[in-house]
Amino acid sequence: MKLRASWGQIGNDKIGAYAGRPTVTSNLIAVFGRNEAIQNGASIVSLANPDIRWEETTQSNAGFEFGILDNRLQGNIDYYVRTTNDILVNVPIPEYIGADASPVINAAKVRNQGLDFNVSWRETKGKFDYEIGVLGSTVHNEVLALGEGQEEIFGGGLGVGGLLGTRTVVGLPIGAYYGYKVNGIYQNQSDLESYPVQGSEVPGDLRFVDTNNDGVITTADRTYIGSPIPTLIYGFNLSAGYAGFDVALDFNGQYGNKVINAKKMARFGTYNFEASYLDRWTGEGTSNTEPRVTNGGHNYEFSERFVEDGSFMRLRTVQFGYTLPDQATSRIKFSSVRFYVSGTNLVTWTQYSGYTPEITNASSIIAVGIDQGVYPIAKVITIGLDANF
Repeated sequence: MKLRASWGQIGNDKIGAYAGRPTVTSNLIAVFGRNEAIQNGASIVSLANPDIRWEETTQSNAGFEFGILDNRLQGNIDYYVRTTNDILVNVPIPEYIGADASPVINAAKVRNQGLDFNVSWRETKGKFDYEIGVLGSTVHNEVLALGEGQEEIFGGGLGVGGLLGTRTVVGLPIGAYYGYKVNGIYQNQSDLESYPVQGSEVPGDLRFVDTNNDGVITTADRTYIGSPIPTLIYGFNLSAGYAGFDVALDFNGQYGNKVINAKKMARFGTYNFEASYLDRWTGEGTSNTEPRVTNGGHNYEFSERFVEDGSFMRLRTVQFGYTLPDQATSRIKFSSVRFYVSGTNLVTWTQYSGYTPEITNASSIIAVGIDQGVYPIAKVITIGLDANF
């Protein structure tokens, strides 16, 4: 067994060049003046923050490595605390300002802590050998402070009408989802008279929760409705070999995070509804989860309706192979020959209704896990031959 501990700091710029300088674009025209003539000019099209500085991450680790039973069982376990100061974030700005790009600021101080672990078992018995490995990391993410004198940072564009889906505040995960909680569907007029309303609801609409208990549904009732950050990221692998045959499987996954199905909020000229609409409300008692079909309005305000479980487990790779024995390869003047067939991303087990729960197109740390139509991960089948002279 070996005990170990570490401490260190690292910087991170993680932004493009000249982010501290505004961008001016020429060849712009406008009609103004007493004669309403076309005038040429230039304007600032991206705002900048000349005071931005690098992020600074401080991390401490303490753990141990071990190897027992003639090193058949090996592993390492670490407890880590990672605190990042001056996190760089693109902060959305109102459209009336007239700039195309939002400024980058040093927005927050965030702490991540948890356990990293990696354990494996290897054994050989005659011509048979096998290995089993498990690795993972638990994560607890919390915003400790906000910079620039801010109490909250809104972000996470949903792609519909300028709606934002995240709110970063002290005490919650960074980029936490912010919207209305849902408590079923108004089934009839009696429900509308018994529960708080915004004023435009009819039977078949979502019933939002009056979180501040003031007797009416307003924007003040929006609250924390999920985190995009998984509490556990994991993977495990299995491999075995016998008399020239070999097989290997590799799994990965995550648990405890949420995903915003923002593509479900969009309506196009030719309607192509998602499968969940098959369970829509069509009359009293028909559904208490999926509202009536509308083209917008109350049911399309950001709420728990569009937040889904992002947990998944995926069979990332599987491979079967056979290596010819030495007697056979020596006859054909090769040192080794191996035939194999493999598959990648063959199966994903998840409750998420979108194409994939792995949403990796975030433009900012405060806009993670928003699915506006992510391209699905491709499955790949490979048949191959490895031959060495």
